[in-house]
Amino acid sequence: MARSRPAPDAIAVEHVRDRLSSYVYGNITVLAAAIAVDPRAIEHGSAVWAVLGTAVLTYAAHVLAHLVAHGVGEQDTTDAARRESAATIARNANPIATSGLIPAVLYAVAWVGWLPSPWAQTAALVILVVRIGLVGVFMQRFSGQKPTFPALWGGIVLAAVAFVIGLVKVLLTH
Repeated sequence: MARSRPAPDAIAVEHVRDRLSSYVYGNITVLAAAIAVDPRAIEHGSAVWAVLGTAVLTYAAHVLAHLVAHGVGEQDTTDAARRESAATIARNANPIATSGLIPAVLYAVAWVGWLPSPWAQTAALVILVVRIGLVGVFMQRFSGQKPTFPALWGGIVLAAVAFVIGLVKVLLTH
């Protein structure tokens, strides 16, 4: 039986915020990796591992950081509560891990020769920017509102800022 997604109001707002944060962060991080990829890396297959590695290692670092941060203050220290907290942290970080899937598939398709490398890279970048650009619409949906043009416009501005962040990161670190 397929698992359906919960209704927007069925998830606690703190978890929606964590997931949305992970979604934006993961897509920006993978966007920077996708910008940095050389077309020859796509042709040799290393680009697939670069974007997947970026997504998976960013996910692991994020989960570790949140686990450490959740050790601050009073809390339920039972094994069950710790397991639930760890599972929730990992689940809320899933958007980071999944952000690299589409670019990796596009790079793999180019690696086997079914798509020119520049097309695969362009498609990966466009898809990542569009994913970020839809954040305003997602925010309204999860707030129980109908999507509006200002929300879409806000997402477009966010996508432009995210692209600049990714580009500057690549320019400063590569």
